[in-house]
Amino acid sequence: MKHWLIIMLAFSYCYAGLIRPGNGEELHYLHVLFEWDQEPNAQSYNLQVSETESFTDIIVDIINETTVYIETETISWENTYYWRVRPIYNDSSYGVWSEVSNFTTGASIFQNFNTTTFDGELVEDGLIVFGQMNPYGNNAGVVDQNGNEVWHMEDIFFSSANEYGQLFGGFLAPPYIAREFNFESDTVWHTPIGGGLDNHEFFQLPNGNYMTFINTYQLGPIPLGYWTQTFQNAGYVADGITNEFSWRGHRIVEFDKDTKEQVWDWNAFDHFSMDDYDAYGGTWNYALHKNWYDWLHGNAFYFDAEESVIYVSFRSLSRITKIAYPSGDVIWNMGLPERYGTGDDNICTDLLFSFQHHIQVLENGDLLFFDNGNLSEMLLGDPYPVTRIRRIRVVDDSECGTVWQYDLPLHLYAHAVGSVQYLDNGNYFINTMATGRGTNDFSNLEITSDKEILWELTSEVNTVWYRSFKIPSLHPDAFSVMLNQYRKVNLSNEFINGVILDDTYPSLTFTIYNESSYSQPYIYSLIDSLGWFSESRDTIILNANEQITISFEPAVQSDSVSSLTLHVWPEYHDYAMKSFNYIMYNLLTSNEEHINAKFTLMNNFPNPFNPITTLRYDLPENSFVNVTIYDMLGREVKRLVNGEQASGYYQIVWDGTDNYGEKVSAGVYLYQIHAGEFVQTKKMVLLK
Repeated sequence: MKHWLIIMLAFSYCYAGLIRPGNGEELHYLHVLFEWDQEPNAQSYNLQVSETESFTDIIVDIINETTVYIETETISWENTYYWRVRPIYNDSSYGVWSEVSNFTTGASIFQNFNTTTFDGELVEDGLIVFGQMNPYGNNAGVVDQNGNEVWHMEDIFFSSANEYGQLFGGFLAPPYIAREFNFESDTVWHTPIGGGLDNHEFFQLPNGNYMTFINTYQLGPIPLGYWTQTFQNAGYVADGITNEFSWRGHRIVEFDKDTKEQVWDWNAFDHFSMDDYDAYGGTWNYALHKNWYDWLHGNAFYFDAEESVIYVSFRSLSRITKIAYPSGDVIWNMGLPERYGTGDDNICTDLLFSFQHHIQVLENGDLLFFDNGNLSEMLLGDPYPVTRIRRIRVVDDSECGTVWQYDLPLHLYAHAVGSVQYLDNGNYFINTMATGRGTNDFSNLEITSDKEILWELTSEVNTVWYRSFKIPSLHPDAFSVMLNQYRKVNLSNEFINGVILDDTYPSLTFTIYNESSYSQPYIYSLIDSLGWFSESRDTIILNANEQITISFEPAVQSDSVSSLTLHVWPEYHDYAMKSFNYIMYNLLTSNEEHINAKFTLMNNFPNPFNPITTLRYDLPENSFVNVTIYDMLGREVKRLVNGEQASGYYQIVWDGTDNYGEKVSAGVYLYQIHAGEFVQTKKMVLLK
């Protein structure tokens, strides 16, 4: 006796439920992610967005194959929008509209950005995420390449974004925490409250834990220098010997992701000498007012997982330090010659960088950092201070060679902050506060390795961006999961929703779509109560906008019922986990009256595809069947079926080859079915 396996989705019984944006939600971004529930029998969906509830002013009207769509063109600030979705079935008929949901967009908080594009063909696509320090407080934002604001988050000190789209920063006022957050402005993780946190750098380690700076203080002497008399006038001995003044150093601390306990730390006071200090950069000028000396001003670190070391930038000492992890041993200090008083064992003293920011390690091991150049007049003989981008290669932990260097124009000199990013296309993206003309002529630049400026962003408002980065898009957590063959079944004159797996293709399949512009690892886990499927958990990596179909073979008994749970989530955005719960049982084919109701040629899946796709059709009666692939000129490419077939549901896979087994070129193809007098043709797209 022939059986069908039905997997019923326990929570979906009607039209598509709208998930995001939430009804009545106010958004602080313009690139809007729309998400809704999967519907049985649906091959695609019709999404409409309107500026009126009656949908007389429709601004988005698209057909989408998955349950996620990101609109980047038509949404503006300070407006209200209405949206709805309806399914499109195998026979191209439309289902009923969902309920209407609405959302609003808040007010823009950034203005007056100007952009100049000198060679757009060489500029890397993407958006710019940044952290603004003034004049409106600490805010994070994203602008497009035309300078248009597309996202913002207020009252946050933004420090970095990584290749997976994780955002890091914190608060410079109570409650003084560092935190990971997302483009929904949700806090993903944060450090314990208080404890002298320093937000210059904060990120997640490969082991899942988090690392940041914590300020620590110790009494030390007031060295002899031009500042000596000022301190003596304030009542200090200031003899270079007496430990009487508070020096601020740093601990680098690792927090356990789950417990938030400190599980590792490195204290500069244990590894550095207080005989090393800045005597030329003015760091003692503000010490008396602050009542502590900014000895190190650690402003960046980079964890190199491959070598298991940490590179740290200590601005006040004009020093970069390489630290072994987890031993904490100092492998080397890179900095100035001994005569400048910042260390007697520095390597690469001929580089003569000073007061640097934002260090990172490239894939080939080169160090890339932003050399502010506060002391460049003294060190390098510049007529005026010059900021430089430095790409350095360290050989045998002892010698350095300059791989690439870019001297910023004089007016873009930055005495503080700044960042540099090496882009996928080989360009460099630079952020400078530009104090060279006595004002903050803030600027972002994209330049080639040949030092050609391709693009520039400036501001009409006197502002400072702490750091900025090119990112592919908003919504790095965007993905969808489609349960293949999810259909409506007539069981004893009662319709239920289920996924039908027949005897010919007895497998559970689902497709994960990376709907973002980031490459992401995804984790899935699958388990059922009776062991029809082997418990499974795996990680797969999907490139930007890529998809994968995963199959499982069930081992079921007749008249048995089981429940199945499927979880899928991006590894670096686990808050975005999607969970599905199903009831599974066997159903006799005599109860599936809908399957053979009429001849049907369904849409191929997936489409577009590379390298394989599945063609599906229903036969209500025994027929002589011909299924053929044609190119757009009507020439036969491959005949997949040519013979008698019994009534039923069929699937056939095309692997992108012709009748001779040769791979065909990418492009649009037609697939056609002849079954008796029934003829139908559809299009599909083969990608490279």
